Amino acid sequence: MLFQRSRRNLAIYSGIYCKLKVLAPTVSEEMRTAKLLNHFGITKVIDVGANTGQFAESLIDFGYKGKIISFEPVQSAYQQLKKRAKKYKQWDVAERAAIGNMDGTVEINVSDDTQFSSIKNIKNEFLDKQHAAKIVKKETVPIYKLDSLMGKYYERGESLFLKIDTQGFEKEVVLGATELIKAVKGIKMEIPLEKEMEIYEGVEWDIIYYINYLNELGFKCMSLDAIGADRTTGIVNEVDGIFFRV
Repeated sequence: MLFQRSRRNLAIYSGIYCKLKVLAPTVSEEMRTAKLLNHFGITKVIDVGANTGQFAESLIDFGYKGKIISFEPVQSAYQQLKKRAKKYKQWDVAERAAIGNMDGTVEINVSDDTQFSSIKNIKNEFLDKQHAAKIVKKETVPIYKLDSLMGKYYERGESLFLKIDTQGFEKEVVLGATELIKAVKGIKMEIPLEKEMEIYEGVEWDIIYYINYLNELGFKCMSLDAIGADRTTGIVNEVDGIFFRV
């Protein structure tokens, strides 16, 4: 159609692409996630790598009624997260800390855009393309295994959903939650399609490993959504995967 072609041409020249669609789980991953949580009866979300609270607030906006506990290590993001969560009775923010596979302290690389901040180092070839990921400082923060926090922020009797968005540090979070994962009903995490395509150094697990690992624990994949792609080639390097026990 002429209208569709005109819209594409406008997007090419302006860099802004607007596409009108009826709001539905097929077009909104945020809506899809909230619906899945309600469908599976989730009563608490463990939000690891909350940044400023974008994920948690989207769940509330799309009708999730259960509790949320958020974890975030970067100081500036943490302060914004606490301010954002104050508006909601169902949403609590844990003490400022990183989550991984040990208890102690760790140094985190803080990017200009804090969403890229990570304990891992960012590959130079990605920094050349995404200047907002530039490291502006380092912060030393406490780090805990999720298994070490059982009883403090969540109980086994709760219907738990674990969300992990830790910029290449997902494997470490999983390895620090081997007991917790036995109790959770669903998991959402960022997953690289291939290790070589990950933007952070030292990432060892890819999508095949994650799917096999979670399948062995009784989880089935319910949703995949592309979240990172090379602007030149169009190749997707990361997806958000949602898994539930069935």
